Amino acid sequence: MKKLILLFTFLFVSVSYGQDIPLGKNMFTADFTVDSVTLGVDSNQMNVSGDVGAGYGRVYLSYVFTNKMQTEDAGEFTGLAWTQAGDKFARASLQGIWKRNGKVFELYTFDNVTDGKKTVAKGILDLVNKTLKFEASQFE
Repeated sequence: MKKLILLFTFLFVSVSYGQDIPLGKNMFTADFTVDSVTLGVDSNQMNVSGDVGAGYGRVYLSYVFTNKMQTEDAGEFTGLAWTQAGDKFARASLQGIWKRNGKVFELYTFDNVTDGKKTVAKGILDLVNKTLKFEASQFE
């Protein structure tokens, strides 16, 4: 009986205090080409660019990949983005995690954009084909 009460309490607390990120609004895809990779001892850097929907136009991203916790086939990244769509410009800070999945890398990112929008995205990085493809959603 105690286990049942404990389980019910855990489920109630999880549901009551859980926070959902409202995804699905303003979904868009973003396809990038890997422009350069710079390898280092403690970090690796990568620059990508591409044309993106959602009103962002041409986008340039710079990433710094690290593995501060020394986990196998996974780590974290930070980065910056710059966009131009006609006479509109935006910048963003990028932060997330990466993990290797076979021959590609999965990136999960939360981005803070100067236009006031917040973006969450999942990307597939294929270094052999020099591509980075994201499915992204904005939330506020």
